[in-house]
Amino acid sequence: MAELKKVEEFQYDIPIMDEPVTAPEQKPKVQKNVDLPQSPKRKLRNISLLEKTIGFLLLVAIIGIAVLTIQVRTSITQMTNEITETQATIQEKEESALKLEQQKNELSKADRIKDVAKRKGLSDNLDSIRNVK
Repeated sequence: MAELKKVEEFQYDIPIMDEPVTAPEQKPKVQKNVDLPQSPKRKLRNISLLEKTIGFLLLVAIIGIAVLTIQVRTSITQMTNEITETQATIQEKEESALKLEQQKNELSKADRIKDVAKRKGLSDNLDSIRNVK
């Protein structure tokens, strides 16, 4: 069975220095410029022209996509309304055709044709009528 090799224990918190440790030189403390919150004008100066251009193009793209989405939804709604109106017109015409077909069947009955012929003064000529079965 393999055994783990022993690794030298090393303390990482102690710095290893080649040079002797000396006391740091005392320098007069110079007050650094304190970064105050920048105004928006100063922040815009720090942004490059490329970043401004990219930001502008991104804004234009977002607005364009929003406008196109609204336009597509509007056209879909209009097409749906047109389809509904067309279907209603087709249904009305089918109902009208059905009523006309029923009316034609009623008007073309043999009894009614004979009554109209008698009123107009026509007579039955039974010799020329043949029944086919």
